[in-house]
Amino acid sequence: MGKKNLMITLLIFLLLLLTSCSQGNNPKTSGDPQPEPATENPNEKPAEKPDAKPDTKPDDTEKPDTNPGVKPAEPPDHNNNNSSPNNPSPSSNPYEITKTNYTENNIKINYPQLKKSSDQQKEKTINELIKKEAIKVLNYYLPEVQDLTLEINYEIKSKSPSLLSIQYTGVGYMNSAAHPNNHYYTTNIDIETGTILQLKDMVNIDENFVGNLKQNAKSMKPEHQGILNSIHPSDLLNMLTNADSLDNIGTENQSDTFSYFTSDSLGISIPVSHAEGDHAEFEITYQAIAQNIHSLLLLSLLQR
Repeated sequence: MGKKNLMITLLIFLLLLLTSCSQGNNPKTSGDPQPEPATENPNEKPAEKPDAKPDTKPDDTEKPDTNPGVKPAEPPDHNNNNSSPNNPSPSSNPYEITKTNYTENNIKINYPQLKKSSDQQKEKTINELIKKEAIKVLNYYLPEVQDLTLEINYEIKSKSPSLLSIQYTGVGYMNSAAHPNNHYYTTNIDIETGTILQLKDMVNIDENFVGNLKQNAKSMKPEHQGILNSIHPSDLLNMLTNADSLDNIGTENQSDTFSYFTSDSLGISIPVSHAEGDHAEFEITYQAIAQNIHSLLLLSLLQR
């Protein structure tokens, strides 16, 4: 009886032991149950991973907008402006000046020429005109220029997009002459039209203008002070009316009176005796003669 009970007890113990081992190998019966693996569908794309956290650092080539809703100003378009080689800006000058000369034996006449202007045909016309006017000084000595020693230089008195004023000075001497001649003459050119301008084209020459000139013109040399007042008003009126021409040299209509234009003044040159220098220059401001100015070119200088 005792052995029989012992055998039963051992059998029960073995059964319990086997049952316990079976439950330890089964995941469903473990202490922390695990979810069953999802069944993979070969026709279904794997789920995309969530995007990485965006980089909050601004890109090196793009600055953050610090003023939302306001579009930044566009940079100026340098290809769309009013200035070009053929259309210079108002403040620029549409041509340059170069020096050249006419030479023959002992004769040398320096004169300017335009270059780099926007209108090549007009430039050529003006340059031919300048040369023609510059060498007219030879008319004083024709036809015996072979005995002449002459040197003429120039100075630009005014250079603007619309007006070029050239002053010529120099000395000429004929063999066996009693003394040399001090030459003075000018050439004033309308750049827009390519034509010569005389004093009468720029101002209204009347008795009031003559009186104003006598009273307010400033002498360029102290020794010439008072010369204008020594000339009879009617004679000075005639001299000014016929000023700026070398075409009548050697005739009764010869004029040795010339004008030039600076940025703020009108210049007048009149003939005087050889002892006084052969020529004398005076200047008067545009403001002083404003009532007599009728040229738009001169008015533009007055308004500067």
